[in-house]
Amino acid sequence: MSELIDYGTERFARETLGTNVPELVGTEAVRWILWDAPAQESMLRAAVAAWGLHPHIATDLLDTEARANLEEYPDHLYMDLDVVVPSDLGALKFEQVGLVLHAHGVLTLCRPGLFNAVEERIEAQRGLVRSKGSDYLFIRLIDAALKPYELQLDHLEGVLERLETEVVHRPSQRIIVNILKVKRQISALRRHVAPLREVVNSLETSTHGIVKRENRPYVRDVKGKVQSLYERLEAQRSLLESLESLYVSSVSQRTNEVMRILTVFSAVFMPLTFIAGVYGMNFAWMPELEWSWGYPVVLLVMAAVAISMIAWMKQKRFW
Repeated sequence: MSELIDYGTERFARETLGTNVPELVGTEAVRWILWDAPAQESMLRAAVAAWGLHPHIATDLLDTEARANLEEYPDHLYMDLDVVVPSDLGALKFEQVGLVLHAHGVLTLCRPGLFNAVEERIEAQRGLVRSKGSDYLFIRLIDAALKPYELQLDHLEGVLERLETEVVHRPSQRIIVNILKVKRQISALRRHVAPLREVVNSLETSTHGIVKRENRPYVRDVKGKVQSLYERLEAQRSLLESLESLYVSSVSQRTNEVMRILTVFSAVFMPLTFIAGVYGMNFAWMPELEWSWGYPVVLLVMAAVAISMIAWMKQKRFW
């Protein structure tokens, strides 16, 4: 267990927690209990029971492979979602975040440091969070969990721009390898953003009284951000498919150019090879072999044929 934060409009208090289970309700309007993941199972189950929360919440908090979901209970809400750990072109990692909203505060189970920005805003009394209730904090935490997705998508957009430039000017095998890596990342992101979109939609349509009417517009804002993430992923996936097609086209075009050049060389040297082959035959009687001007004349004829072939191909725009 890490720490708890009590705050209201006038007061802010932070306390580092030990092994003792704190009270669910604090001295101020809102108590935010931050529990570091991974949590010890016995301690977490004991704390959930002591707080009077539904026992199934402990099971959900401990299930790190669960799909994002929202569960409603008579006097509290439970939500879990996955947060992406930003990465370059390696495999993406996802960490589960568990959120419990009750009338007097919020309980979170996640890796340390994920919500540092929210903690700083509360302590510095920036924004509306100090003047709002626990449901507003719950919404702000969901919004903060989306930030790593935005950062990862920004990074992927930059990678796709570079790949697009390289595909056009310097297509190579390395590019297709990077395209496949980005494709795997986008697929992984879609697998986690799609259920998150469903969860936020469920939260918006929920009629649970713990989310006040005055704060429901902020839920719609979060829903818009999740929808924006999903649309950006779809756009990046379409761009990736276009890059694959562009890569194939670029490689085919380069192959065609090489084949065209080789064809020109073959067409030019074919009559020259024929002439050289004729005078390389071992017949007993070949009058030109006894002619003193035979060698330079044949060379001139071969040069004239080559030049005329090149000029004709140039005129026909074969190259």
